Amino acid sequence: MRCYDVFIKGIKEQLREYWILVLTVLMAPLFIAIYFLMAETEDPVYDVILVNLDRPTEYSSRNFHLGDSIVTYARMLSLEPAYGMIKIYSMESREEAVESLRTRKADVVLVLPENLSASVAAYPDSSGLTSRIELIGDVTQMEYIVGAVWSEELINSYIKELAGIRMPVSWYETTLGFSGKRTYFELYVPGLLILSIIMIIFSASAAIVREPESRTLERLRISRLSALEFLTGISLVQLIVAILSLLLALLTAMALGYTLIPGTFWFILLITVLTAFSMISFSLLVAAMCRSVKEVAIIGTFPLFLLMFFTGAAFPVSGGQLFAIGDYQVMLNDLLAPKFAIEALNKVLIRGLEVKDTIPEMIALVVLTLFYFATGTWAFVRRHMRAR
Repeated sequence: MRCYDVFIKGIKEQLREYWILVLTVLMAPLFIAIYFLMAETEDPVYDVILVNLDRPTEYSSRNFHLGDSIVTYARMLSLEPAYGMIKIYSMESREEAVESLRTRKADVVLVLPENLSASVAAYPDSSGLTSRIELIGDVTQMEYIVGAVWSEELINSYIKELAGIRMPVSWYETTLGFSGKRTYFELYVPGLLILSIIMIIFSASAAIVREPESRTLERLRISRLSALEFLTGISLVQLIVAILSLLLALLTAMALGYTLIPGTFWFILLITVLTAFSMISFSLLVAAMCRSVKEVAIIGTFPLFLLMFFTGAAFPVSGGQLFAIGDYQVMLNDLLAPKFAIEALNKVLIRGLEVKDTIPEMIALVVLTLFYFATGTWAFVRRHMRAR
């Protein structure tokens, strides 16, 4: 009977705070639904750029241009239903192709060397003449791995079918930026650094809610303190917390083997400040839904998990297109500021781009921060600071 009494008491207490029960039960189904919306619903497409530098040569008393034949064959093959996931493009400049790779307009760049036709035409009496076909890409991206394997198999099989021999060609890989020089652990460090800033949602929301909970906000309001002054003071404190969190995370990563690229610390600090302000502004929305610090600890887990799992902080995720602006596809997680912070860090620390290449991500961070701040301030003032 005593066990039964405890059971009944637990049921009543759980129903008394029904919102905790609802949040606990519905969080997993809601996250599954969000992940479904953000996951790729269509078959993936791999964009391969062929840079044909090959020069024609004489072979069996005829003009022999293997590079053109490979490009034509690859395009024809990509039109077949079995290879519909591969899109073939051709460019004359290696530099132009690599730039497309850097801006994520392509997944793989394949460079056919100048002596490709000559080395195959001279085989087996090539006297050591060997062509080296170059594969370029970001080894951290699955799209590159799939596209590179397909490209290598295509060319090898075509040459073998054409000449009935194993061609005198070798392959070598050029990794984009620092992607091939980083360990598996180091590839995740940019996302983990941003995760350390995301965590201030708890401290920022608690700091904001603590004032109305302790009724000190009423005394501050009597002193003619404006909402902007109140929120600015709290934001500066949380900015210091964010910077300390980032420094501790970065030092821990470096102690475990992460190599900081010279000259990038101040860039990381800049992204930290922008991300911190966005998370502080986001915390206003959380604080507007809470009446106590206890509620912050419970309700705050939902946005924390949302920002962890759907921005790339924990693992890569894409998809969920909302609409398109020109060539740019606006995704569902484009509404989450940390996504752009992680992308900015990856551009510089992994892909080897310059700081100026991250300007679009910085603009997105500022715009989302202003949006969070405007909506969060309105909601918080309406809930906690309006005259009673």
